[in-house]
Amino acid sequence: MILRFSVRLHGFPSDRNDSPLAPWDCWIAPGFTGKYTKHHPIIFSHLLERLTALIIVMFGETIVGIADYFTATNFSVQSILIFTTVAALFFTYIVEFDHLINEHQRHETGNLMIYLHYFILFGLSLVTVAMKFIDDTEADQRFAVICMYFWLCLVLYWSWDC
Repeated sequence: MILRFSVRLHGFPSDRNDSPLAPWDCWIAPGFTGKYTKHHPIIFSHLLERLTALIIVMFGETIVGIADYFTATNFSVQSILIFTTVAALFFTYIVEFDHLINEHQRHETGNLMIYLHYFILFGLSLVTVAMKFIDDTEADQRFAVICMYFWLCLVLYWSWDC
């Protein structure tokens, strides 16, 4: 279905990577597949498992991004607070998406789940960048603060929308 959508939208097969709109097909296309997926429902538990795996990889990237705070010369209370923040985000995600969601839903398209995970991915990317730039003397501190506030807004939206 997404292949047909891409061909209809751009006039060429979606395996070509030279279109400037090709990356957006993957981001926007699920919003247009609702009619199709209502007749051919997905396995919701499988979608949730795959999205959770993607988020766990992103949390791993966040841990790698904050690793500089845990050297012998840089270890401080700030290091513990940063790790506690990342751990709290991870446990919040696990509670909301692993324990509170009914995995055995029937007749769901999964589009809402996909789009909610976009906010989580963007939010984790922002918090990783912000935490990397907080102590960087060459980085603009205002940019780090803006990333942290934007991340906070995404997390609050994600939490209220679930």
